[in-house]
Amino acid sequence: MPENREVVIGQETPINKAETQRLVPGMVDLQKDREVTVPREVKTWMQKVEEDPSITSQNQKIKGDDDSVLQPIAPVVTRISLAASKKTFTNGFSKPVDNAWRWLSEFILRVIKKNQGNVKFKEE
Repeated sequence: MPENREVVIGQETPINKAETQRLVPGMVDLQKDREVTVPREVKTWMQKVEEDPSITSQNQKIKGDDDSVLQPIAPVVTRISLAASKKTFTNGFSKPVDNAWRWLSEFILRVIKKNQGNVKFKEE
């Protein structure tokens, strides 16, 4: 006959009442230990930021609102140098659509439009 801990297939193990009470605990109050007291030595991140002298000195240097700190950026005009001459560019439009010179001229025209005409053709 098998011991109490062994399980034999096809045989049910009897469970006594003491074991079922041990397995299924009673109701537990989860709200009881919800608030934990924190010692006063522990500071929040906001308290640490407010007490940091390096951060407060930076804020004292800046007077006025945040817009006074920002400086407007002057627009930079860029000139692009193209690898094709003006003659190659204009002759490409007279070629048929299946020709590579036509596609090169179309591409150069797109570059010119995207840069609002700030391009320089190759010198002949």
